[in-house]
Amino acid sequence: MQTATQTDELIVWTKPQALEEAKSLFASYAPKFQTVAIDKRAVLRKGQVSVFYFSHPEEDSSIEKTLAALRNSKISSIVFYVPHHSTDFAFRVGTMVGRQKVVNAEWAFNFPHLRQLLKARNIRAHVRPHGHQASSFDLLEARRRLGLSQAKLATALNVTVRTLQNWEAGKGTSQMAKKTGDLRDLLSRMDDYVVAPEEKEWLSSPLEAFGGRTPQQLIAEGRMRDIVIEFERLSEGQPV
Repeated sequence: MQTATQTDELIVWTKPQALEEAKSLFASYAPKFQTVAIDKRAVLRKGQVSVFYFSHPEEDSSIEKTLAALRNSKISSIVFYVPHHSTDFAFRVGTMVGRQKVVNAEWAFNFPHLRQLLKARNIRAHVRPHGHQASSFDLLEARRRLGLSQAKLATALNVTVRTLQNWEAGKGTSQMAKKTGDLRDLLSRMDDYVVAPEEKEWLSSPLEAFGGRTPQQLIAEGRMRDIVIEFERLSEGQPV
């Protein structure tokens, strides 16, 4: 994988009907957006990181045409983001990328993995004020990512299930920032240290440092800060 320089810019390519969805999804990166169909006349410059956002299943012929046009492009790197689709579709996209021999191309099938790939290319989300970051926190997405029931996450956050349900619905969130600080820190560390495609396996794997308990069990017990501390030790080169 080729790492981009600090001067590289992010371009998000998507179909016109998915433009508003893409703008919302990538808002924190402040990228440029392109909705023009890719063909041999498309202007693709070196020094760009391009994300091709396939928000819905595409016809194979459409993807093949895009890949063929990109095969000899001068872009620093290309990421194909294909979220929420079947394993079969993911396999087909990977096969087509390999067949067309697109240089410096990778693909992601969930947003945490996409963030990791962009970070590796020095493309980072803009830092937001702490309060805004907390208010925009998607608690439902976080819970599903961790594979926890509402009851277990409510216990972990020391709130009632009804409170958690309200927060997931965007209601009565005045205390959510305070209560979810450790959770947000943990998810940020996971973005940095856990390879996204292997995240589910990591969550259910015993950790020697915690007597064989899994991250999922520790989170459900409200011990998210303990895991964050272990990640901090890892970043400092200490044994974990």
